[in-house]
Amino acid sequence: MALPAGLTIATLATLVGFGGGVLWMPFLLLVARLDPAQAVTTSLIIQVAGMGSGSLAVIKARKADLTLSFFLSLCAFVGIPVGVWLSSLIAPNSIIFLLGIISMAMALMFVYTHDDPNGTAAQKTTVRQSAPYLWLSTLFAVLTGLLSMGVGDFLVPILRNRLKIGMETAMATCLVVMAASAAFAAGLHLIVGDPFASRVVLWALPGVLIGGQIGPRLAGRIDERTLKEIFILGLSLAGIHMMFNVQAM
Repeated sequence: MALPAGLTIATLATLVGFGGGVLWMPFLLLVARLDPAQAVTTSLIIQVAGMGSGSLAVIKARKADLTLSFFLSLCAFVGIPVGVWLSSLIAPNSIIFLLGIISMAMALMFVYTHDDPNGTAAQKTTVRQSAPYLWLSTLFAVLTGLLSMGVGDFLVPILRNRLKIGMETAMATCLVVMAASAAFAAGLHLIVGDPFASRVVLWALPGVLIGGQIGPRLAGRIDERTLKEIFILGLSLAGIHMMFNVQAM
């Protein structure tokens, strides 16, 4: 099951700028039956491969704003250790339910935020323009360390609607940030001794490596409105799944 799951999740995640954790955690907890601590570390290790593969694709295609990715990643590195620390203190079921609510809230925000039909989406932004929003990367990165949830789930709509960055560029930029964040968070979890499911990782890796290349290529062939709809649908489904299945976890 991990191989097809890896292919599907990595394709969707790299296509719409998701952190794979929002999809991997339900799979690892409900299907693979891992305990929460093991699921978080396993999810992050898998994401390093999937997001790393996708990042190479978008960097090669020059779709990402690498300067913005760099500063967002630096800010994320501040929040990740806090999340790793909290993961040992907070009941996982409570956090999963909260993340479901957050996912639904972000999807609704995207639904009710209308694009300016006369506006032009930017491909890059300056550090000065993005500075007021960099702290949000630190805040959302706490969730990366806590439950392997990617910052892209939250940053994509902010880059799109506040900084007026094109959807494809926003997703590519966040993909690079999430790859770096997943690597840092996975390293910290391993340092503190959190276990991971090596068998699941080995089966999932081929799928995420392939899916990480498919997603960015599909993104260039789908218009921004469709990508926005996919983003909303994905967040909504993930949020509903976590909220209503939390007792089974």
